[in-house]
Amino acid sequence: MTVTDRLLVPIVQADGAAPRFTWYDDASGARMGLSAVTLGNWAAKCGNLLRDQYGLGPGDAVGVLLPAHWQTAGILFGAWWAGCEVRFGDSGSVTFCAPDRIEEALDLAGVDDLLAVGLDAFGQAVPDLPPGIDDYTTEVRVHPDAFTPGGAGTALAGDSPEIVVARSTALSASAGYAAGDRVLSTREWRTVDDLYDGLLAPFAAPASVIHVSNPDAGKLMDKFATEKATARVA
Repeated sequence: MTVTDRLLVPIVQADGAAPRFTWYDDASGARMGLSAVTLGNWAAKCGNLLRDQYGLGPGDAVGVLLPAHWQTAGILFGAWWAGCEVRFGDSGSVTFCAPDRIEEALDLAGVDDLLAVGLDAFGQAVPDLPPGIDDYTTEVRVHPDAFTPGGAGTALAGDSPEIVVARSTALSASAGYAAGDRVLSTREWRTVDDLYDGLLAPFAAPASVIHVSNPDAGKLMDKFATEKATARVA
């Protein structure tokens, strides 16, 4: 089974309507909240995009040069659902990158297709992209929001889905997370370890994630109370 089958699908089936990933950007004042069903729909669209449009599947690698964001979460779970390996901070046959990292992505070896991800609160397209670079939001929207997985290969940092899920579960237990917890995080996703702490360990509980980008320290306690958070990752 894929990482998505183990960590996201059971949440969708058990409590699909509850808030599951909430994203704030204190620099712009933006907020977007996704239920498990909505996150699952975005993951399905991404999985279908990778498999049907780009021909990727188990054994193929997807590059991710993106910060913590609700779109990033959908892309990660979509790539894992398609059975692909996520190379976080590196390139793959298909590479997803933030607009300000396009030049960095183009300099990486092994990039066959590059998708720019706008990181807009409402998923708006990236304007005026150079030729040869696709806009993720434009491409992904036309794909179905249901997905049937077809197997899995290496998932993350050379580890199998089983190892990724086991590590996520162990970290969740170590942090003391329980089902129904709401984890407020300001941890940026710069490394694989950040992914585990800021996304995978909470989902293994299963808990919800409230991620705050560009955090304003003076507003965090209010968010903690407003979002009924029960734990914190910094």
